[in-house]
Amino acid sequence: MRWLGLRYNNFMGKFHLVDFAAHYQKGFRNHIVSIAEVPALVESFDHYGCYATYFFFSDEVLTYMSAAAEKSAPTIAGYEGKVWAPYVPIDLDHLELTPALEAARLLSAFFVASWQIDPAAMQIYFSGSKGFHLMLDTRLFGRIVPAKNLPVIFDAMRRHLAQELPENLRGTIDLTIKDRVRLLRMPNTIHEKSKLYKMIISARQLRNLSVEEIRKQARKPLPLTLTDPTGLLSRVDVKPNRAATRFLQRLRRQLKKFTRKPFSYHFRRPADLERLDFPCAALQIIWEAHIEPGQRNNCAIRLASELRLLGLNADEAHQKLFEWNERNGIELGSAELQSVVRSAYQRRFPYRYSCRDQILRRFCHLPDYRSCLAHVAAHTEASIKTNP
Repeated sequence: MRWLGLRYNNFMGKFHLVDFAAHYQKGFRNHIVSIAEVPALVESFDHYGCYATYFFFSDEVLTYMSAAAEKSAPTIAGYEGKVWAPYVPIDLDHLELTPALEAARLLSAFFVASWQIDPAAMQIYFSGSKGFHLMLDTRLFGRIVPAKNLPVIFDAMRRHLAQELPENLRGTIDLTIKDRVRLLRMPNTIHEKSKLYKMIISARQLRNLSVEEIRKQARKPLPLTLTDPTGLLSRVDVKPNRAATRFLQRLRRQLKKFTRKPFSYHFRRPADLERLDFPCAALQIIWEAHIEPGQRNNCAIRLASELRLLGLNADEAHQKLFEWNERNGIELGSAELQSVVRSAYQRRFPYRYSCRDQILRRFCHLPDYRSCLAHVAAHTEASIKTNP
């Protein structure tokens, strides 16, 4: 594999792991191996029903699976780390195969005629059943580095490329293969139902052969000349293609524009947890007062939510509610307090009760909303001075 590191910008040094799966393999999948081991594994299963992820992983995936194994059997499901890929797969399927063949012809012709790609940078396969796989070498698109959002980018590529097909053929592009642990059938392996091989075909054969002729040829494997036996590692140099590079750049700009960054709260945690000062005047009264039955749980959940907004973690909030409960004779049970804290902290974002909340209005001594705003502003300014 010495040549691989040079041709793939040394990503193969770190991102060389795939999830190998086979019809007769125990458990089917969750068998993480180096891509270099896959050809021998395919041989061991007599080229029958063999698959691998088309995204490559680093050792991080093993750490993820080891952590998951503490609770259940090790699995790659749910992995969201960085991935890398040598090819962008475009899966074209149709039950009758003929529409998939027509779509494959049009799309491959588009890449050659419109993008003017090097034909060696596109591998074409009959899937062995109802479709075709067009594999675009990622080096066409310039420097594609390992990233967490690579599956999103590949998905966007396929969705945009579908628009190059007539409307009646756009549905042949499989848009479900967008997750980072998706399997792809290995070349020269037998399809379990059709008993035909996933077979490499040339652009000329794609143009000229009928469905029946393609199926007839797929009764036996054909050698791969431009890739290794997995079909995932090229043996030829591929240069960046101008049209493909611009296509990717345009997609990245669109994704950046329409993908919102995750919202995060910025808490101003009190410097001294022994003396809590709430920005809400009503909550300050609740914190310092005895609460009669009928309002205890309502007040507790509002306190817990505000404690979260102050930056306290769940354990700290539980301790503070316990102190409030004991100091003011609230008489809520331990299980009730735990339930309140769990409700306040279970959602991704904390909830803030507004001044229009009827419970808070009942305890607030301020005369109007303007007074409330002034009170909160003064509290915020004092908090910044105390805890910059």
